Amino acid sequence: MTRSVRTFCRICEVHCGLVVDVEGTPGVGGGERVVKVRPDREHPVSRGYCCVKGLGLGALHHDEDRLETPLKRVGGELVPISWEQANREIGARVRALVDEHGPRAVGMYQGNPTFFSLAGTLMSAGYVEALGSPNVFASHSIDVNTKFHVSTEMYGLSLVQPVPDLAHVEMFMCLGSNPLVSQMSVVQVADAAGVLRAVEERGGRVVVVDPRRTETARRVGEHVAIRPGTDAYLLAAMLHVVTREVGVDLAPARAVARGVDAFVAAGAPWTPERAEAVTGVPAATIRELATAYAAADGAALYCSTGVNMGPFGSICAWLVQGLNLLTGNLDRRGGLLVPRGAFDTLRLADLVGLGRFDEHRTTDGRWHRVAGAFPVAALADEITTEHPDRTRALFVTSGNPVHSVPGGRLGAALERLDLVVSVDLYRNETAAHADYVLPATDMLERSDFPASHQSLQVVPHAQWTPPVVAPLGERRTEWRIFSDLALASGVRPWGTTPAHLLPRLNRLLARLPGSPQVGFEQLLAVLLRWGRRTTLGELRRRPEGVLLPPTEPGTFLGRRVATPDGLVDLAPADLVADLERLAAMEADLARPGVLRLVGRRDRRSHNSWMHNNPYIEQPDGNTALLHPLDAEERAIADGDEVEVRGEAGAVRLPARLTTDVARGVVVVPHGWGHRASGASRARARAGVNVNEVVPGGAPHMEPVSGQAVMLAHVVEVVPVAALSPTSG
Repeated sequence: MTRSVRTFCRICEVHCGLVVDVEGTPGVGGGERVVKVRPDREHPVSRGYCCVKGLGLGALHHDEDRLETPLKRVGGELVPISWEQANREIGARVRALVDEHGPRAVGMYQGNPTFFSLAGTLMSAGYVEALGSPNVFASHSIDVNTKFHVSTEMYGLSLVQPVPDLAHVEMFMCLGSNPLVSQMSVVQVADAAGVLRAVEERGGRVVVVDPRRTETARRVGEHVAIRPGTDAYLLAAMLHVVTREVGVDLAPARAVARGVDAFVAAGAPWTPERAEAVTGVPAATIRELATAYAAADGAALYCSTGVNMGPFGSICAWLVQGLNLLTGNLDRRGGLLVPRGAFDTLRLADLVGLGRFDEHRTTDGRWHRVAGAFPVAALADEITTEHPDRTRALFVTSGNPVHSVPGGRLGAALERLDLVVSVDLYRNETAAHADYVLPATDMLERSDFPASHQSLQVVPHAQWTPPVVAPLGERRTEWRIFSDLALASGVRPWGTTPAHLLPRLNRLLARLPGSPQVGFEQLLAVLLRWGRRTTLGELRRRPEGVLLPPTEPGTFLGRRVATPDGLVDLAPADLVADLERLAAMEADLARPGVLRLVGRRDRRSHNSWMHNNPYIEQPDGNTALLHPLDAEERAIADGDEVEVRGEAGAVRLPARLTTDVARGVVVVPHGWGHRASGASRARARAGVNVNEVVPGGAPHMEPVSGQAVMLAHVVEVVPVAALSPTSG
């Protein structure tokens, strides 16, 4: 028996529609087999578009290296146990730690895939919240904390991330993003490269600012090369031109924002000539870009991880948002819009107290929570500190922080914990330190609705998916895992936020007929009825998804801004104060003759968890990209093995020479180097973990948001053949 099920991918923000062909008997675990995954040509947005990663979900589902049963470390080895034993033992150990040391003894790390599962996000956060602990750490503090922090300050909520109106934009300027490979972070648009080509085809302009001529820049638009870590200087100079030379009318901005004059003053010192010296972008180019941007009938500035992860990520996010508002491009057709979704996620977040700053701080008082989570770069210190509230137990869900957090300190810190629990698809490098490893379902084995991405949709739509197949082995959804663990840990029946109620509410709802995730689906049905744009019943009847009314301009400013006075804050005090660093680091970032490290992604992989998929043909490890002239100065030939040395350590990998990389830049993809992984194909592949080169800890955290600074660090690159046998 073969059946076809419509669903959608949840690897990135795009959520492409998929059709999954399944053979076997429905509802019988292990009796079904995914035989093919193909793009859904009837999906109202993706319309048959999908990347190779989504098409490999069937191979991911059946991968023989996947976790199938709970594991417990006994005598240094992980051995199978029952779910009943795992819940009982973990719950007892958590309760003992909380009773002896207080609720802050327990922490949670939420990896990137967590936020593509509404149920997983809600229940994992609900677990630690119900225990009374604020110690949530999240992957967004590696790549996007800056945007969340700035939006919280400017608009009152971290969820406010205005999206470009790409169907009408006249000029789109993209900094630190490579949409052809990674789509667009914190924006949901299918086939981003194709959409950008359409902008050009109708007479618009696309500008890609990046230290490397990316795959996107080779395909569409014009490329502006920039020195790593200097985007803030370019944006400040654009602000200077727009306000001092073009003389944009500030009256409309004053009507919807406060701090306009202070924001304008931020650009005053940064003439294009001064910015040229540090960015490497000619003053004439800066002036032309700013003038064209201000004059366009609909324009959008957009920055992504290549900017967020640099030394001035928060200042860049602030300048981008402020420039879009100042030029009248925020909340307007052809500029940027703030979508509402099937239900107003911004209003919901405001009602339940999510997405705002709170009183919680790390034990040293230095770092606050952004988008509900502490920066993960501070986690090692929270474990090793002598503070009585130090973290003593850590749950890691859908994440691999030992591999992805820079500095190399976290693995050793985990060894000091009393309890480590990994909830994942594979035994990864973090699970190598775990006392218990619990098998989670993949996206074909659970129902879902992309609620957290509703406010990011360029084309508003809604889609719900049932589980496509029954879970293999003893895999369980995160919704059930953390609900059961919460009850086994003796959580409080009530608390300060609605998250406390989730585990007990789920216990009651689970008595209703249906799947173990019925509680999640009942909650979703209520939210959709509240939104009044669609219902769960309609989404069941139309599994390909439904289009929602388009986002209208003029529906955000003065109406949905969640600050106390309803005005956008254009001059948050900590961002204004951080401008001093621009001048302080100017000379260093302009220093000639050094190499600065930046990252990149490969279209066939995603962070560190795609390298075991047998469906996807992977490159043989990662390589270091260098400009030929930089290589010549260092006696490096194409294909030579080189050592990349940084403050934290060194790695060795092949060099590839290309003029697509600007002078003074070395480009190394992240996510490689799986020496301690339980995934056999990933472990067998060549490649190194570039995070062993990137320094970590408080000195290398962006001071405003706590974002780990991952880019623009000075490194040395030397041919291995020239090293002595004992060097390195």
